Amino acid sequence: MLKELIRWRPVSMSRSQAEYLWLILIASLIGFLSALGNLMLRELIHFFTYIFQVLEGNALRIPRGMPYSMLIVVVLVSGGLLGIVLDIIFRGEILGYGFPKFLEMIHLGEARIKPLWILTKSVGPAVSLGAGASVGREGPIAQIGGAIGSALSQLTHLSSERSKVMIACGAGAGIATTFNAPLGGLLFAQEIVLLGQTELGNLSLLVISASVGVVTSRAMLGNLAVLPAQSFVLRSYWEILTYTISGVLFGIVAAFYIRFFNATAAFFEELALPRWARVLVGMVAVGLIAVPLRRNLADGYPVIDQALNGHLSGLRMGLLFAAKFVASSISLGCGMPGGIFGPIFFIGAMGGGAIRPILAHVMPGIVAVRGSYSLVGLGAFLAATTHAPLTAIFLLTEMTGSYDATLAALISSIVALVVARSIEPESIDTYLLARRGINLEIDKDKVALSRMSVREVMKTDATTLDADARLEEIFRVADRSAQDIIPVLGPQRRMIGVIEPRNLVGLLLHVSDLNGLVNAADVSRADFPTVTPESSLEDALHLMEDELTEELPVISSDKSARYVGLICRRDIAQALTRATGSVTLPSQHDTQIYWSTGYRVARIRLPAGAEGKTLRELDTRARFGVSILAVQKGAQPGGGFELLAPDEKLHAGDLVIAAGRSAGLRALERELRGD
Repeated sequence: MLKELIRWRPVSMSRSQAEYLWLILIASLIGFLSALGNLMLRELIHFFTYIFQVLEGNALRIPRGMPYSMLIVVVLVSGGLLGIVLDIIFRGEILGYGFPKFLEMIHLGEARIKPLWILTKSVGPAVSLGAGASVGREGPIAQIGGAIGSALSQLTHLSSERSKVMIACGAGAGIATTFNAPLGGLLFAQEIVLLGQTELGNLSLLVISASVGVVTSRAMLGNLAVLPAQSFVLRSYWEILTYTISGVLFGIVAAFYIRFFNATAAFFEELALPRWARVLVGMVAVGLIAVPLRRNLADGYPVIDQALNGHLSGLRMGLLFAAKFVASSISLGCGMPGGIFGPIFFIGAMGGGAIRPILAHVMPGIVAVRGSYSLVGLGAFLAATTHAPLTAIFLLTEMTGSYDATLAALISSIVALVVARSIEPESIDTYLLARRGINLEIDKDKVALSRMSVREVMKTDATTLDADARLEEIFRVADRSAQDIIPVLGPQRRMIGVIEPRNLVGLLLHVSDLNGLVNAADVSRADFPTVTPESSLEDALHLMEDELTEELPVISSDKSARYVGLICRRDIAQALTRATGSVTLPSQHDTQIYWSTGYRVARIRLPAGAEGKTLRELDTRARFGVSILAVQKGAQPGGGFELLAPDEKLHAGDLVIAAGRSAGLRALERELRGD
């Protein structure tokens, strides 16, 4: 044994292992910095709450009650004015509910978040909450963490796909530290930020970031539940029926809230007022709601805590439910900065507490304590509005420090989600994007098809017929061809129509009679759909599905409508397989993709200086550290990529796929040009 230990040597680390270790270190740093970002936001909220609700509130004598309580409106308006001033200073980066834009930047942009958001998403929401606007702090802290993740990704030159994961790491760590909920933060990043699309290796990075963030937060703030609730009570298993009913009700309410929330934003957007005036009008409205219901101000976590512990009556919770429902929509709809999670928690908790007396009246004897329904209602409403049930369940259990309600919460949340999605398929964060025609959940196959053109796949040697071909020749060609359609061409190869051999059966008995009277143009279908070489494969496939055909003629995009080829469904399928299974995925519109740190894959169109050279002669791996992976012959632009033999000559116009470091690729391009 001792001899074995003496002979032991450390195992060298591969490049991929070293890269993953580097990503783990970055994710850990993101978690740590996101915890500091959360602490910064907390302190700013406390500061502006002191400014507006203590100093300004005392100056206006609001604590004395009526008639001074009416001056709550002044406090909210002053918060709106400060938000407007900050928005002018930071050039439009303060006002507005920004989480849908955040998701759009991650999934449809370059996965880059402005570093300035670390500041603006801290100050803006802190002003809103300090003044008493009905907004939350959770969306902003997710955006702060995301901006931290993006900044570190740019600093370390990570690819866009890696950057997306690091942004999610920051967002998840921000949520995890806000609620002292590592699993909740992890699932928030997975379900809401990444839309459930991530690999196992990336999931590990999310776990690491959320864990480091929570450890850092607990070291600074302690390990306490955010909303400690009384023990959950399930009087009997018959009570599961009441939680199922409440899930149905919450699903209906959630769908209505999603639409009402966005309709309110649209209403303010359409007002014939400048943006600053819309903000002030909204703050006046929220202030008027808060005059009789002071507990509706800000995110209301102390009030939620009272509801979870059964200290509020059903009537009081019903009024607060309605007030927050409207006030949160107005606050964010008019343009005040903030998040939506806090209001959702509040509405769910108050709604659950308000439903309980009704259920107790309808089904007496099986309904348990008041706080239990607020607890389950919080999770059910969150799941139904965000369409993220796992996030809702784990946040609920970790925030309250109780797993007793898990069964009831699971049933109520899933029922609420199913009902809500059957009424409104979009979540509260994707509703507006969907109305603008933006889909964040783009399938990878669709991306590949949308980026590849018909020109790359079409056949130029398909069987065709002249317009004046006789019936006898038509049958002879149709019998020999395996095509579903045969294009019929006129002078200068102008597209006349297509013949579908399966539709010629009726003419078989009359070939001898009609042979001299009918030609290909007569029996062709002139209105058959066509595509151009510039059309995407996705468009071609959709057209095939609409027309129930396997093939489409390809015609030139100019006025001549000249026939240039034929595209088949099976060729599209083969092209998709090649694209998604190889390094050629970036498509003709992309010049490069980042493969791993320092490396990229690029397409290089060979210049005249490369004519006649071979891979053996170029010796690209030894001289430049570059591998030539495949080549597409310039003489066959419609052909696919293929491997190149070491002694096979290259030709000007060939398209090669090369992999290596950027400097090596640039040196190879200079060599090929003869510079």
